[in-house]
Amino acid sequence: MLKHAEQRHYSRMSLNTRATLANRQKTVTGLCLNLSAAGALLEVPNGECQVGEQWQLVVPSASEKVAPLKATATILRVDSMGVMDQVAVSLIEIR
Repeated sequence: MLKHAEQRHYSRMSLNTRATLANRQKTVTGLCLNLSAAGALLEVPNGECQVGEQWQLVVPSASEKVAPLKATATILRVDSMGVMDQVAVSLIEIR
């Protein structure tokens, strides 16, 4: 059997931590399932995010000594999982 080559430029780190997406209209709380230098996979309530939208992403740190991750994110993909959606985002600008 042939091995499938990893096509991602950055490896992903598995997480299961709270994350917040915010734009001018609303704030959505969900889970950050994994994170890389270029993107993240989030789980949010169904219907909250649409492909192409830009959001401000905040992933808090486990320690007060480390600043939370704050980034501008663009929605790349939304997969409906029933009550929740899995949302793939591209990190445009990390602050």
